[in-house]
Amino acid sequence: MTDLASHALRDQLDQLLVTARRVAESLDLDTVLTAIVDDATTLLGADSGDILLWDRERDVLRVVAVSNFPPDMLGFEMAFGEGLSSQAILTRQAVEVEDYATYEHRVRALDRYVFGSVLCAPLLFRGAAIGAINVHARGRRHHFPAGSADLLAAFAGHAAIAIDHARRYENEVNLGRDLAETNRELTRLLTVQQRLAEHVLLDGGPTGIATLLAEDLGRDVVIQDHLHRLIAGAAPGGGDGWRRLLVGAPVDGRDGAAREPFAVAVRIGREVAGHLLLSSERDLSPIDRTLVDAGTTGIALAFAKVRAAIEVEERLRGEAAADLLNGTYGNEEAIAARAARLGYDLGEPRDMLVIHESSEADGEDPATLASHDRQRRDLDIVRERLASRSPRSLAVLHAGSIVVLASGARPSDPDVRELARDLQAAVAGIAGAGPVTVAVADRCERPDDYAPAFEVARDSIELMLKLGRGGAVVGTSELGPYGLLLRASTRDDLEAFARRTLRPLIDHDRAHGGDLLHTLRAFLEEDRVQRRAAARCFVHVNTIVYRVRRIEELLGVDLGDPAAVFDITLALRILDLLGD
Repeated sequence: MTDLASHALRDQLDQLLVTARRVAESLDLDTVLTAIVDDATTLLGADSGDILLWDRERDVLRVVAVSNFPPDMLGFEMAFGEGLSSQAILTRQAVEVEDYATYEHRVRALDRYVFGSVLCAPLLFRGAAIGAINVHARGRRHHFPAGSADLLAAFAGHAAIAIDHARRYENEVNLGRDLAETNRELTRLLTVQQRLAEHVLLDGGPTGIATLLAEDLGRDVVIQDHLHRLIAGAAPGGGDGWRRLLVGAPVDGRDGAAREPFAVAVRIGREVAGHLLLSSERDLSPIDRTLVDAGTTGIALAFAKVRAAIEVEERLRGEAAADLLNGTYGNEEAIAARAARLGYDLGEPRDMLVIHESSEADGEDPATLASHDRQRRDLDIVRERLASRSPRSLAVLHAGSIVVLASGARPSDPDVRELARDLQAAVAGIAGAGPVTVAVADRCERPDDYAPAFEVARDSIELMLKLGRGGAVVGTSELGPYGLLLRASTRDDLEAFARRTLRPLIDHDRAHGGDLLHTLRAFLEEDRVQRRAAARCFVHVNTIVYRVRRIEELLGVDLGDPAAVFDITLALRILDLLGD
């Protein structure tokens, strides 16, 4: 080997060592790659050079470092398969082209640079090609000296190592950053979970949970019950911005698109006990989702505590009401004391309403109980109405019906008939509800009045259902002593008796447009006092005398006979109940 060749080889080795040190000492990938392509261009006597990396996902080659190239070449992309670099990567060998202008795979967008000879070596690392390094001789035909391909391959190896080092370092930095972020998020999660647990244990309730979630998630939060009624709401930093979630309109997200609120079911076991609504201006992160899960668990526990307390109170209230309505208590003082502990004063007069909803399963037999779910639904509706109409009233389930003990002690308390119609309409207005029959019992002044009043009210409902009058509001006082007799007969028998007894009057009034049936009713209801009957019918007393005589002729009875009066009064009562 000549001294000149030996000197050139030594320079090449020295330059490779310098390049190797740069690779080992620097983690700034852009700086290292630029230095490598500069060294290769200088050492091989080229005019310019570049390094490209292969983006496998997009299947493109992208320029990442240049030497003696305009800066706008950085970031230049070409489809994989074009250019000399693609061929070097595919063959995994260095490739030289003597005249790039005539090269069949050239990238035509680079024709403006008028390359002559181009030498390209693939960047190989662990058996995989990740890119290529090129050096160019511009504007003239030029052969690179022997051994140039091996030398360029050595530079390519350094570049591949530098890229691997930088990627490893970047991955480690990202991993450390991710671990730190994960640690922060886990700490945040544990802190929020602990605060949620404290809220539940200390009876902070749904409002406290909503506030905590709003602050930590940076979102508006709304908590609803199973009927979508508002329980609590909170916004980050306070205020009532959370109310927009109740409107139901989509809220604009950060991207400007309208987005529906996130809705999460709150379950106790398999039952949906409520709903959690969150503003959705951005997606939930995995940690946020975990926090939402923890929040729904906390809400479920809060609901469960409230439900347990309600169930205990409901059981005590139901037991006391059952004893009161069945008369199964020791004495009036004892049952009054039990009611007082539950917040109800039996010392004040109360009106009793018995509400019964018929269903297909009931048929016409009121003794058949409706389903428990339907009863609970009806009871919730009744209590909701009472809360605004008669808040001091008590409503319980008993013997398959809803029993309302309405307060009637104050002038401001609602009229019992009006209240009965209001509650009937509220229950009947539920989708799928059957006919709702309400019996209004006599006012109860003392505990011993409740059991007989309830029994009569239940009998009244049974009678109305038997007569096909389900869906009516009936006062037990309207039936009087006839109630028991009417209950003992079938509808057909009762109707036949009434029409047989009163048919002559019915036919006479229909044929002559008369008013004998109305006169008979008024005469009996006024205790057969002609003067009072005349005043009620707005006619002269002589007219009443004539009509009564005519009625006795048509019916063939003496209205002074108590037995005849009883039969006729019963027939009139049956017609009233039948709606005729």
